Amino acid sequence: MKQEKLLIYGKRAVHSAIENFNRNIEEIILVKNNLELSNTTKKLLKNSNRKTKIKYTDNKFIENILKRNFKHQGILAKSYKLKIDDYVSIFEKKYAGNNFKYGVILDRLTDPNNIGAIYRSAKAFGINFIINSDKHSIIENSSLLNAACGAFDSISSFKTNNISNAIKRFKTKGWWIIGLEHNAVLHIEQILTKMSKNDKFVFVMGSEGKGIRRLVKKNCNYLVSIPNAPDTNSINVSNAAAITFYEFFKFLLKNS
Repeated sequence: MKQEKLLIYGKRAVHSAIENFNRNIEEIILVKNNLELSNTTKKLLKNSNRKTKIKYTDNKFIENILKRNFKHQGILAKSYKLKIDDYVSIFEKKYAGNNFKYGVILDRLTDPNNIGAIYRSAKAFGINFIINSDKHSIIENSSLLNAACGAFDSISSFKTNNISNAIKRFKTKGWWIIGLEHNAVLHIEQILTKMSKNDKFVFVMGSEGKGIRRLVKKNCNYLVSIPNAPDTNSINVSNAAAITFYEFFKFLLKNS
């Protein structure tokens, strides 16, 4: 199958892509006269043993490539999308050495900014992998990579064509599946106090507006909520993810 091309813009996104040995990068484009950016980029390329060529130009040239006035920070990579493995690979020999214990399933999220923010929070708080649906969702695009600020290329990503079946598979392997649901009676910290440091978790985050779908909810071990002020709507999914991962990280620190 032919690899699909992708533009990566923004310093952290491009530099993280360079450090990802699975990422095929065709060319790096840099603005002229930014010595610090140029030196850092060349050093990363050298350390990664890449022979990728660098082209120096001006802001207008980069903006013409992107077609819009994105905040590119003077750097752009002409690259290819990553090969995203099916989630079943997690249980196979290929990833045996990764010691995966903590993951996230995204149930049909479509906003690249939200998904990117979730990647950033996942990276900050020790989540090992993220699984997305290969239907009705975004797995990888330029906006997502920019919003993730480098986290996309440093966290393992997987896909599934059936989230409910994926959840069932994890449960047979002894993982706890915890779904985030605004109206759930139990709070996230209440569930975590029942867990041990040796347990494996998968958090499920629902789509913007609709939340987790009915059948996905049914297959979770627990549905939990984040307590908030009375008479308020549910919070944004990326904010909910950040709070959940933070509570989870505190649990890990307490039990380490």
